[in-house]
Amino acid sequence: MEGPEALDAVQKLVGFDVERKEDGSVTYTTMCNTKGGVEADLTVLKVNEDQFYFSAGGQTCSKDWWWIERNIQDMDCKLRDVSDDTTLLSLQGPKSRDLLQELMEDGSRVEDDALEFSHGKTIVVAGHEVLVLRLTFVGELGFELHVPRNMAGDVYKAVFEVAAGEGWEGVPVRNAGYKCIDSLSAEKNYRHYHADLSNADTPMEAGIGFTVLPKLKAGLEFNGSEALNEKREEGLQRKLVCLTVEHDGGGEPVIFNGMETIIRNGEVLGLVRSTAYGHTVGKTIAYGYIDKWEGCKKITNKGLQAEGTEWQIGDRGKVWDATLHIKSVFDPKGDRIMGKY
Repeated sequence: MEGPEALDAVQKLVGFDVERKEDGSVTYTTMCNTKGGVEADLTVLKVNEDQFYFSAGGQTCSKDWWWIERNIQDMDCKLRDVSDDTTLLSLQGPKSRDLLQELMEDGSRVEDDALEFSHGKTIVVAGHEVLVLRLTFVGELGFELHVPRNMAGDVYKAVFEVAAGEGWEGVPVRNAGYKCIDSLSAEKNYRHYHADLSNADTPMEAGIGFTVLPKLKAGLEFNGSEALNEKREEGLQRKLVCLTVEHDGGGEPVIFNGMETIIRNGEVLGLVRSTAYGHTVGKTIAYGYIDKWEGCKKITNKGLQAEGTEWQIGDRGKVWDATLHIKSVFDPKGDRIMGKY
C-alpha cells in the first residue's frame, strides 16, 4: 500500500497503532468488521508513513485483498498485489541465523542488535536484493526471505550450497511443507484462518486479543472498535481453547478430523475446529470454541483452570480424557523464537 493517506488507511484497518511503530517494524495484527469479527490476520511491515507491506496467507490473500481494497476506496492510497512476482523462502530453526549470515554478500548483520524480532531489512543474497523479515509461524528462531520470483531459484540454490559447505556437517537443512507447518504451529498456539479463526470470531474470543487491546485501551478508533469495546465490557461468552490428548491404549496417536465434541465436567460446550498431531510433544492437539457453562457469567482463565475441572473430547460414542492448555503446548515462554535454545 502506497500513498499520502496510507498511514490513515492502515490505522483505520488494523488493530495495532501503526503510527507509534518505527520504520522497519513488522507487526502481526488483525482486521475486523463492524461486529468485531476477524476478517483478516496478517503481518504488516511499516516501510515508512506512506508505504506498508502486507504479508497474508496463501489461502486468504484474495479475500484479504478484497477487504482492504473496499475499505480504502475514498482514501488517497493505492493497493498493489505483488504475490505473483514474489517467492517466500522461510529459514527456520536454531541454525537459521548462522545460515543467513553466510548467505549475505553485502556485509549486513542479522544478530539481535542488527535485526530484532518483528523487524525487516533489505539484504543481498546470490547477487539479488532480498527483503528479510525476522518472523516465524513455527515457533523457532527464523527469517522470511521475500524474493523476486525470477531470482528465487538462485537464492534457493545458494541456501543449499552453504548448507553443503564446510562447517555444516551433521546440521540438517531440509525442505519442509504444510504438514510440518501445521504440526509445529499447532504446538505453538498459532491461528489458522481457514480453521480456528473466522469473521464470526473476535480477536479476544480467538485468544489473540493482544492484536487489538492496546489500541482499544488507548481509546483509538478503527474498524470494529465500537463492537469490540462492547464485548470487552460484557466479558467473554465464548472462547477458543486448546486441548491435548495422549496416545490411545494401543500406543497409536488419536486421530481427530474436526467437529468432535468438547466436554467440560460432563457438559458439551462446543466443537473442535482444528486439529493436528504434535510430533515434538507426542500428543494430539485440538482447538475449538466453547460457550460459557452453566453458572458462568463470563469465561476467564481462572474459571477454565478451576480445581476439579475435567476436560474430554468425544466422537461417535467414544470419549478421551484431555488436558487444557492456557499457553502454548510447546515452549510456552517463546524462548526459541528469541534464539534461546
